Amino acid sequence: MKGISPLVATALLIAITISVAVILANFVTSYTRQTLSNLPTCVGGSLNFVSTEYPKWDSVASKITAVVEAQYVALGNFSFEILFTNDTVRTYSDTQGLALKSGSTGTTISPGLTGVSKTDIKQVRLATNCSNVKTEWAGLV
Repeated sequence: MKGISPLVATALLIAITISVAVILANFVTSYTRQTLSNLPTCVGGSLNFVSTEYPKWDSVASKITAVVEAQYVALGNFSFEILFTNDTVRTYSDTQGLALKSGSTGTTISPGLTGVSKTDIKQVRLATNCSNVKTEWAGLV
């Protein structure tokens, strides 16, 4: 009984190996593209109060007003994170539905904070739809 020649066997092994490599490369490439497309587009962004006059407390309406700037990325879905003097943090959604383009500024207002006074609040910061955006705590004005 005769087998196949070493030359044909080598060619077949090389062809099979290349076929498997092409299939794997195609799978890995499509998987990587899909994974990268799901990453948030706000990496490296920051959200800053435009001046030291904000965040501002409105004692009549018991609301906080903030004028902020989105740097490097578009941001939206803002919420106020309030650190109270008893070291608890509560989150309140903004009432404006503000959405900012990169480099633009806008005003957002908290909902009415029933039963809260300015003296109850230690610091405030704004959070956004991107958890990796840099934000800073600030005292009320």
